[in-house]
Amino acid sequence: MRQLQLVAHGEPSDVIELRTVPDPALGPEDVLISMEAAPLNPSDFLFVRGMYGVRPAFPSSVGAEGVGRVAKIGSKVDVALRGKRVLILPTYEQGTWADQVVAPVRNLVPMSDEADPLQLSMIGINPVTAYLLLNRYVSLMPDDWIGQTAANAAMGQYIIALAKLAGVKTLNVVRREEAAEQVRQWGGDRVVLQGDNLHMDIEEALDGKKLSLVLDTVGGTPVGELAKSLKPGGSIVVYGLQSGQFPAMPPKEFVYRGLSLHGFWLINWIRNAPGTEIEEIYQKLGDLVADGSLSAAVEHVYPLDQFKEAFKQSLKSHRAGKILFKFGTGGSTLASR
Repeated sequence: MRQLQLVAHGEPSDVIELRTVPDPALGPEDVLISMEAAPLNPSDFLFVRGMYGVRPAFPSSVGAEGVGRVAKIGSKVDVALRGKRVLILPTYEQGTWADQVVAPVRNLVPMSDEADPLQLSMIGINPVTAYLLLNRYVSLMPDDWIGQTAANAAMGQYIIALAKLAGVKTLNVVRREEAAEQVRQWGGDRVVLQGDNLHMDIEEALDGKKLSLVLDTVGGTPVGELAKSLKPGGSIVVYGLQSGQFPAMPPKEFVYRGLSLHGFWLINWIRNAPGTEIEEIYQKLGDLVADGSLSAAVEHVYPLDQFKEAFKQSLKSHRAGKILFKFGTGGSTLASR
């Protein structure tokens, strides 16, 4: 089978190689998956550069999430799983940038045969993170407001979609007017541009309303400006630090208004949550993909042997959607939602 392998930490095109490796023997609780699709994520590139919370031994398979069909099963695996489409959980125990993947059955969740495999392949990280951010920290009610940074990213699109399904309003911070228009098209209720007047723009957009929750992946000043508009007792959840800066917020915000600051890393939830909870949430998200309620824009799909082109496209700062590997027949193609 063909597999992208990480041979050292560094820039992706310099340290990842496409290799043909022997088919490994299946353990009794393992399955062999013929891959259909696998996304490229910012966390994958942090992993490649040695900046992520999981450190590999070299050579290492790479790619956190994806979907495929079960081709072979170990002796202790339920035979009903053979031929089924499954989501591979992003545990970093196996790499998904390969035409075939061996994974323990505990790292798989059955998925719908009816849904688009490109969309299903992306629910392992972003949609489940969005779902948990919206449901774990405050009890959001219809017409409540939340704020988020980097709203034009794929995560922002999922947060907006899931919030709308719950009747929750979104205030979205972006850096460019083109990004603002994109977020409006996704259904963002209010969009403001990051700049010197950010707090005043947030207050004007909210028109007297207060935020119940702030979701941040940038760090630095923007999250602090959003936090000023939180209700007393509101929560800020940091799930990424794109700027490398700690969220800039005065201590008095926590002392006098009872705000709380949380950090979220999806792997901790996967490691600690009951298996039934994990399966239930992923299948719920899979059903939303299948009925068209949940999706993210896809800009381009690539075959595995065009991995350097895929990396280059994925690492661009301004894109129209996600970049994915697609396995099986066909070459490089443009894609849409």
